[in-house]
Amino acid sequence: MNNKRTVTRAIGPRILLCLAIAASGAANADLLSAQQAYAKGDYEKAFNDYRDLAQLGQPTAQYNLAIMYARGQGVRQSELNAYAWASLAADGGYPNGKQLADRLRPDLAPGSEKIADDIRSHYGRQALDQRLMPNIEANEMADVLERTRCSPIKVFFPEYPIDAQDKGVQGGVSVEFTVRPDGSARNPRIVYQTPQGLFESTVRTSLLRSRFSTAVPDSKPIHCTIYYRFTVSSAPVSDYPKLNSLVHKTFISAEAGDPNAELLYGLLLTGIPQLKRPHRDALPWFLKAAQAGSALAQFQVGYSLLTGWGCHCEENKGSDWLRRAAEQDQPDAQIALAEYALRGTPDEDSAKRAKVWLERAAASGNRDGKLYLAALLAAAPYSELRDPSRAHTLIDQVFAHVEDDPTAFEIRAAAAANSGNFTDAVAFQEKAVSRASRLSWDLAPLEERLAHYQARQPWYGDLLGF
Repeated sequence: MNNKRTVTRAIGPRILLCLAIAASGAANADLLSAQQAYAKGDYEKAFNDYRDLAQLGQPTAQYNLAIMYARGQGVRQSELNAYAWASLAADGGYPNGKQLADRLRPDLAPGSEKIADDIRSHYGRQALDQRLMPNIEANEMADVLERTRCSPIKVFFPEYPIDAQDKGVQGGVSVEFTVRPDGSARNPRIVYQTPQGLFESTVRTSLLRSRFSTAVPDSKPIHCTIYYRFTVSSAPVSDYPKLNSLVHKTFISAEAGDPNAELLYGLLLTGIPQLKRPHRDALPWFLKAAQAGSALAQFQVGYSLLTGWGCHCEENKGSDWLRRAAEQDQPDAQIALAEYALRGTPDEDSAKRAKVWLERAAASGNRDGKLYLAALLAAAPYSELRDPSRAHTLIDQVFAHVEDDPTAFEIRAAAAANSGNFTDAVAFQEKAVSRASRLSWDLAPLEERLAHYQARQPWYGDLLGF
């Protein structure tokens, strides 16, 4: 893997590009929300939140659910259910689970243990393995593929953002993207950033202008991650001590069961090549955070299962996790579900489902939600879904003042053509081809669309490579 690289100005701000070789908010029901509801005496909400997480196999939630059943808080008192969930918490390694189960067992009515076992069998490890849990196994070939296809061979280092430099602001960004057979990076999606929005444009510019190794033309795109660390420092990058400290402190907190730390540690493992860890090593940490209710972690688990990223590809499990995250309005999950529905040659029902998820992502203000929705509205094969005028509006919001991304002009061109304005369609598509050429993209798909517009024919299909 590559070592850390920097772009340095005279006063010393640096961009540490932790280049990853792997694929890719607060939840409505998470441990914190449940604990806060319980502390406020809102037992109904606390019970519902704990139950949702307990059914995902989260041992702390299982134990607290057992306590609430035993006390009759937010639910009808039931020693039988309390015993069942305490036993499950014990099976999951919760320290006091066995003690509570042992205290409850003598008071159970005859035959109750069998009923409790039925509950345990439905939410025990074996049942969850069948329904939800990823099958994580070592795959040396996949690890080699990650290292080769996701490692950039030419990195573009942009300037440190002026606003951040002037204020001495530092931060980090984890971005997922695909690498095409032509070695270009496409469709970058920011999945974690701190602070919000400040470094996003810089990261996208870096990815768009970086190059990756090429592959056989018919190869599938590879899912990858890069973690960018932005720091204002005059010390050489090789002496930068805070990165190792961040990883260590995050690991300690994750080991202690902090869901936010579990999520961040997973992102660090996938995003820092110096750690030399494949995505399958990060997935258990994402899973812990997902079981604790983190919508972003649920997206990570679902996306991994859907793409076979660090685990066996299991679409049913992946879709389940993604829906859980998407229903909590996690935009990356909504976009992933839309992408999945649009792959190949989607029928009209699939395209409509995709549009519903993209509308939700766009409504939250998510940049990528607007981008994907604009692409669908501009060139959907089904007339009911096309809305060229709105596609123009959305793409202008997404790419305001952006002149170097071919995707923006591709979408504008398709929207213009589907409005009958072929003069503008040709002009926009020529700009797309020109910019794609500068980035060394495969020009064949872009030139095919240009030929349609020059012949005064609209073009329908996938502009983003789902």
